[in-house]
Amino acid sequence: MKDNPENSHIVKSNSGDDTRKAIPKARWKDLVGSSTFLESRNLAPKVGVEKLFLKFEGGNPTGTQKDRIALALAEDAWKKGTAAIVTATCGNYGAALAYAAKLWQLPAHIYIPKEYHVPKDRMKRIQESGAVLHFEEGQYEDLVYLSGQVCDENRWYDANAGAEGTTEIALNAYAEIALEVFRDIRRAPDFVFCPVGNGTTLAGIYQGFKSLVASGKTMKVPRMVATSTRRGNAIVKSYKMRSRRLIDLSREEIKETKINEPLTNWHSFDGQEALDAIYESDGFADYASEVKMVEFSRLLREEEGLNVLPAAASTLAVMSDLADSRVVVKGTFLAILTGRDF
Repeated sequence: MKDNPENSHIVKSNSGDDTRKAIPKARWKDLVGSSTFLESRNLAPKVGVEKLFLKFEGGNPTGTQKDRIALALAEDAWKKGTAAIVTATCGNYGAALAYAAKLWQLPAHIYIPKEYHVPKDRMKRIQESGAVLHFEEGQYEDLVYLSGQVCDENRWYDANAGAEGTTEIALNAYAEIALEVFRDIRRAPDFVFCPVGNGTTLAGIYQGFKSLVASGKTMKVPRMVATSTRRGNAIVKSYKMRSRRLIDLSREEIKETKINEPLTNWHSFDGQEALDAIYESDGFADYASEVKMVEFSRLLREEEGLNVLPAAASTLAVMSDLADSRVVVKGTFLAILTGRDF
């Protein structure tokens, strides 16, 4: 992991605004990433694959891959002189953005659906970062639109998935995961299994591997595999319906629980990019049961010492279900473990 950015050298803002005190001198890439990467010889036989690698994002500052995009967007917001940064969240992204905003001396407004089961540690981290919390009626998607309207009215920075300009920055940030994997094994794996909610992480990793092919560093991109909950995700359902275009779910199809909330949505804001990545790479998408998510979260803790969110363990849950029947067992498999369990 990188050094604590709060200990970094600081520089004054060039904006001329005395209220914009100081930010870390390092760029966002210097403050996050280089996350845990290991070969799991213990779990490979349990999921039925020849060679299994794990990329664990739990070592990032707030414990998830969301720190990558939060820091990139906060840096962009600061450079643009924005007065505040805003997002809707189920918890993880809100904690990451609140942390990033504090580093860049930006007020943050975090919108959370009233009915969501935001873990106490996530709430505590958001509050300790000084972000303003807004609890509103509706589902996550409703609050994305609501907070986007607030940004338009106040000319604040909209850090929501799918907002204008956000997707490009987010994809570039997540592309770094692919570059880190290549740095460690000097090749592209045959398969990359990645949890999907909005689909941004999977699409960004795919973009990273495409850039490696374009630069001549590797000859192929991996087959991208999206994993999610049976209780409602637009990307997986669109793939299973053999649609090349993202199809929204009905609200009634979403059944949220404490385990699956990072994965559920009736509209995936970067879902088309993720769906394109799946088809272009000859990958696939499938659901994981909550029982198996919890089971593999436990196995990761026992076999590899990694405290992984059950939703993040959907990668191994799907891999174990499909290895014998739909995936060639021979080859190199990479599971993206997007967050740690607290």
